[in-house]
Amino acid sequence: MPRRRTAGAKAGHAGALGLFAGLAIAWTWPLAVHLGDALPGNPGDNFSFVWNLWWMRHVLATPGLAYFHTNYLFHPFGTTIADHPHTALPALVAATVLRPASTVTAQNLLLITYIFANMAAMYALAWTITRHARAAILAAVVFGLSPYVAVHLLGHFDLVAAFTLPLFVLALRQALGGPHSAIAGPQPAVRNPQSAIRNVNWAAVAAGFVLAVTAYIAYYHVVYLAFFAIVYVLAWVKPIGLASATRPMTPRQRGLRRASVAGAVIFILAAVAIVATGGWTIPIGSAGVSMRTPQNALTIAWILVAFALVLTWRPSISVNRSAASAWTRAIGVGWRVAAAFVIGAGPLLWQAARLLARGEYVTPEYGWRSIPHGVDLLAPLLGHPLHPLWHSISTRAYGALGQNYIEVIGWFGIAPLLLLAATRNAARAAPESRDELRLWRIVAVAFAIWALGPFLIVGGFDTGLKLPAILLRYVPFVANARMPGRAVVVLFMALAMMLAIQLAAPTGRARSSTLQWLAIALIVFEFWDAPIPTTMLDRPAVYRALAAAEPGAVCEVPLGIGDGLSAGIGSQDRRVLFYATLHEHPLVGGYIGRMPADAADRYQRMPIAGTLLALSDGAPLPASPDVDVAGSPCGYLVVHRAATRTSLASYIQLLAPLRIATDSDRDLYRIR
Repeated sequence: MPRRRTAGAKAGHAGALGLFAGLAIAWTWPLAVHLGDALPGNPGDNFSFVWNLWWMRHVLATPGLAYFHTNYLFHPFGTTIADHPHTALPALVAATVLRPASTVTAQNLLLITYIFANMAAMYALAWTITRHARAAILAAVVFGLSPYVAVHLLGHFDLVAAFTLPLFVLALRQALGGPHSAIAGPQPAVRNPQSAIRNVNWAAVAAGFVLAVTAYIAYYHVVYLAFFAIVYVLAWVKPIGLASATRPMTPRQRGLRRASVAGAVIFILAAVAIVATGGWTIPIGSAGVSMRTPQNALTIAWILVAFALVLTWRPSISVNRSAASAWTRAIGVGWRVAAAFVIGAGPLLWQAARLLARGEYVTPEYGWRSIPHGVDLLAPLLGHPLHPLWHSISTRAYGALGQNYIEVIGWFGIAPLLLLAATRNAARAAPESRDELRLWRIVAVAFAIWALGPFLIVGGFDTGLKLPAILLRYVPFVANARMPGRAVVVLFMALAMMLAIQLAAPTGRARSSTLQWLAIALIVFEFWDAPIPTTMLDRPAVYRALAAAEPGAVCEVPLGIGDGLSAGIGSQDRRVLFYATLHEHPLVGGYIGRMPADAADRYQRMPIAGTLLALSDGAPLPASPDVDVAGSPCGYLVVHRAATRTSLASYIQLLAPLRIATDSDRDLYRIR
């Protein structure tokens, strides 16, 4: 009988993996039939990830080069890519396992594999906890095909690789010894305690290793996993307890509450008056206090409301003295995870340390008002912006709120939320199920608050409520994970796990396998995004000629530099990164996640390059332009005729370059 169950389980797992493979191909359609001539999304960051793959191949083929620093971008001084979405591990796979394929084909194969791996990893986590195949498949679909993954498939290829998140949770939970017996059935007694301890230790090391692997794929996901570990461990240990007061409020407390509510109403009315009148300035002595926006008044109102709620609730905090053994276990797991991560991510951490020591670590700088916003509270009502049926309605809704749906996606679907509500009482009879749900609910709340961003935004309006994410810019390294809306990826994982746990212990009609498969099908339909937008790739003849030319750096005209923190200077056409993988010459200028802080100043002081950059940015042609070809970092010019301004074309003629190739759109010149 056990053998039959084992064989049945293996067949079930194989069937699930086959389903995930089919979904990965269909969900990313038509990518499978355009592996070598297209990339998902519109022209932009997608080219940067293809360049990463080429750069790893070039490094492995060229002795003396190091992956995390290149002078093939921002030539001649170069740039680090350690704090750039470098995707070093996928690039290594593309340079070894996928070496026979082109860089574009390799990138597309990786993307399809990511989608499959996202579902497979989530399935493994959910099945380990529930031992329920359909519940695990549903969790895999909710996480692996989530709108978060869909929108980032348009260009943020590192964020598509979310499979390490459930793998980390799987190992961490095993190391902590999470509750699971009531769902999975009675567990056998531990016959060999020493073996059990070794398994726990290895699980902790595995969690640290997965965290290190994540560091070579997606920086944001490393930050989220670190925060997840803190939240999950605290929820697992349960170090404190919260309870509301039972004794009646005193007259003083009631008076303070009434005053707080009255004050909140006054400041809300003041905010309404500011909106209606455009605000005013209150003179104070020789100066004045400007009140042109309602946010400060609303912030004070929120503080007063919070004070009134505290007076009503009057929470008491108690220390859980029985948590000492849990703390011992958690600390033992924690240092093993940290040690494995430091060892595994050592090369990357060393690069970061060198950048800090040299003062070259680039981090975003922004004020209270310029900080990126998070997910709008109305986003769950706006629909899937990539769904083939209602994408136009959804994108218009996001546009009306002034939201970039790629960074503030908040659509969780109708079927998942209805199913979550319908099965909410299913696991109450099982204590361990309740504990599992408690852990995941805490995780969901924590990451929902993070995803909402620094301010609570409702319908595109800043309500003035400051949220904890407003302080993250002061946290070293976390500040570089500057887009708070991306934290929703962990919220999708938590939603998937809550659904799986509740579906695995159903009551009533929810036990029907037909209804469960119907729920899975509805979620697949709601999360569908194919056919996905793609950018067809061209291979202009001038780049084939350049590939055969002698060594020399290339200046693309118009010239440009840019990164993920600024609007850039000059041309922002990222196609040049793909073209660089064709001609394999260093680029003067370029685009990267975090470009050197002094890149613009250094180029402005360089002959030819400085003038090209200024003219590409719209500056007029100087009366006496610099034509010192001998001191220029540019060996070749690739001139895109249709995008070149008259002043820029006139300057190129002054350089008297030698044209060595041309095609319908571009000219290739050698200038020295």
